Amino acid sequence: MSVDLASVVTQVEAARSHARTYRHFGRAARLYRAALRSLDRLERGSGPSADAALVRARALVGVASCETERGADRSVTLALLQEAEACASRAGDPAMVATVRGNRGLLLLRTGELEAARREFDAAIDGMVDPREMVPVLLNRGSLRLETGELDAAVRDFERCRDLVADDAEVMFRPMAEHNLGYARYLAGDLPAALRSIDRAAEVAPPEHAGVGLMDKAVVLFEAGLITDAEDALRRAVDLLATTRGSRDLLDAQLAQARCLVSLGRHEDALRLARRTRARARRIAHRVLELRAGLVALEARHGMLLQRSGSRDAFRRLVAVADGIEERAATVPGAERLAGEAALVAAEALARARRWDEAGERLRRLPPSADVSLGTRVRVEVVRALCAFGRGERRAGVAAVRRGQRLLASQRLRLGAVEAVTAAAAHGIRLQAVDVEAALATGSADALFDALERGRATFAGSGRVRPPDDPQTAELVVAARRLAERSRLVGPDDAVEQARLQREARRLQNRARERAWYADGDGQVPRPATARRLRAELREFGSDRVVLDLASYRGRLTAVRVDRSGSRIFELAAVDEVLEHARRVRADQQVLSNPLLPAPLHEAALRSLARELDWIDRALLLETGVEGPAYVAARDRLVSLPWTSLPSRRDTSTVVNSWVARAAADWRPGPGLVVAGPDLRQAAAEVAAVADVWGGGGRVLTGADATCAAVATALEGVPVVHLAAHGSHEPDNPVFSSVRLADGPLYAHELDGLDLTRSVVVLSACDVGGVSVRHGGEPLGLTSVLLRMGARAVVASVAPLRDDVAVRVMPALHGALRDGVPPGEALARAVAAEPEPVPLVCFGPLVL
Repeated sequence: MSVDLASVVTQVEAARSHARTYRHFGRAARLYRAALRSLDRLERGSGPSADAALVRARALVGVASCETERGADRSVTLALLQEAEACASRAGDPAMVATVRGNRGLLLLRTGELEAARREFDAAIDGMVDPREMVPVLLNRGSLRLETGELDAAVRDFERCRDLVADDAEVMFRPMAEHNLGYARYLAGDLPAALRSIDRAAEVAPPEHAGVGLMDKAVVLFEAGLITDAEDALRRAVDLLATTRGSRDLLDAQLAQARCLVSLGRHEDALRLARRTRARARRIAHRVLELRAGLVALEARHGMLLQRSGSRDAFRRLVAVADGIEERAATVPGAERLAGEAALVAAEALARARRWDEAGERLRRLPPSADVSLGTRVRVEVVRALCAFGRGERRAGVAAVRRGQRLLASQRLRLGAVEAVTAAAAHGIRLQAVDVEAALATGSADALFDALERGRATFAGSGRVRPPDDPQTAELVVAARRLAERSRLVGPDDAVEQARLQREARRLQNRARERAWYADGDGQVPRPATARRLRAELREFGSDRVVLDLASYRGRLTAVRVDRSGSRIFELAAVDEVLEHARRVRADQQVLSNPLLPAPLHEAALRSLARELDWIDRALLLETGVEGPAYVAARDRLVSLPWTSLPSRRDTSTVVNSWVARAAADWRPGPGLVVAGPDLRQAAAEVAAVADVWGGGGRVLTGADATCAAVATALEGVPVVHLAAHGSHEPDNPVFSSVRLADGPLYAHELDGLDLTRSVVVLSACDVGGVSVRHGGEPLGLTSVLLRMGARAVVASVAPLRDDVAVRVMPALHGALRDGVPPGEALARAVAAEPEPVPLVCFGPLVL
């Protein structure tokens, strides 16, 4: 069969299309080799030519690129590129020589030889004539500069690349440039801007690039503390990248996923994945990836020792492994940062092995770097705190903790979304644990209280002081609301359609939730309470209130009791035991919420509920001597216990929060906003009675007028808000917990950024006092969002609330509020006469 040069060029273009457009690297490599064989036949018949040499150079570059993606040995691909350069030189085409050097630079970059890669990229750009040919080389050189910490130079490369890409022929490079700009912004610490850029890139990127986009987005999510979301993105990235049959990108994604698993405490899973990835990196002779995988495996083992309170000898053995990684990394080009990370792991392991001087020496050996991650910078302070506390230098230890908390605070100040603010706490877990453990070792109640509160205050409050202005997010929320309402109306008669609508609503909710992460922060970090200052304030105001700060430590609950006369530590029940009794309480409350329950079953459930509440009361409150008005700071699921229902709390003020938040006593009662949602049998009567308490003043929204937009607009600035509606706490997506109004659910997400500092909010709805706990310990739900927006109090139910109970209790509650009674005391009075426990709880700041 005769062959001409034009047909060979067509073969090369077809191979290039398979590689670039479809990322089918195996198929593309076969097509490139077929083109090379065609060239062999052509040159045997007509002799060599400059044009044929140029086409051969392109085909060889293509084969080398595909084999690199497939994980071929470095020597094989370098030999292909050397042959390609020789062909380009014979053809007398300096632009093609530059292209070969650009591809060689990419190979060297991927194998960690950064300085050699830089020389190739620089030479390639200098030798190129067509500006569009520079685009991929600029992208790759910018990536190299990101790795070496030259952020400004990297941004210049990416911006130049973006400016050069002007026509549809280069459409694939536009999302790459935008994506890499996002990554540069991530390294500069601007996480909202990074997510905006990365998602803009994803919107226009071809589908075959989705895996890499997800992988880099996960890196930013990890830095923001959204670890679960990062791990989910990486699982999807791994599935997509697996189709490329083991490329470098796949190994990167697997290592990033293993790192997430370490942070989530899934150390065994992380260790298995890191070891598999290390074996694959060793087979393809990628020394940098092999070392990275070894480092992640080391981190997993370190996490296991922390979980199991490992021995000093175990930590010392870990130091030897870290030293080995550090020594090898020091000899591998491009692995310099890994050497520093291994040294930091060794330093922490030495500190936990009580070899504090050696740990300090390791810290002093760390290379200075301006672009290390937040987690690394905080970890340095963790090691410093461990060493100082271990040597008995408490003041220096606390100073290290505070430096770490300032680092964490500086990041949370850049985050606007309430969910992002709570997620940032993930990077403070180990720092908080070191602080609390050192405080416990002193035996001082004041020291323990202060340690708990300075950690909690770092992530308290709102991330912004104004609502977001994002029409696209608003449209997503409205669309999700419509789907949720359609799903409800379809009902269980068409389960398939209902499930489809619910899935689509969740998809839109997640898109809106992710867009909220774009918001820049403009809030403030609250000032933490201290035991000494709190006691002084209690004495100043003549208050007999007891503040009870609860925390879990090594599986048991510990409490710090502070009143005006002093403070004291109590060791209480096992956490799992308390949570089991809380689960039983919840089950009994669910049963008792059924108004049609037969009397014998009702009485049995009521007796069971009384027993469980009595156990919790004795274990948590009576054990600590709490009798009068109380303020309880609790975390995790303890914050949503039915505190007001405990026997010792009858007719006694109880206010609950996730931290000791102080507020001035400047709230003034007055008519506000009263709202009735649909399909509540006694909502109209309840709302009418509440409105009547306030003398008919304020604004009442019922029926078709009680829309989500109307309520959200009317919320700000009113002294009292009363919402009588069906409520729902969403455990898996707590910012979409809601109350149902005339046009569907009003989500917590929509309230983020409102100013509620002058409002007491009463939620006469089931379950909306529930919370989900973010990785890092921060609770999140409708009530917690309202509190973060500054609400002076939120009265909400932590279990189903019967209509007949609400219609009796709510007018009494509002009557007390109208008379100027503080919300916690007003709720206690309102439920005191009820024959059965009422699951309403008053959440809010401490007001004296």
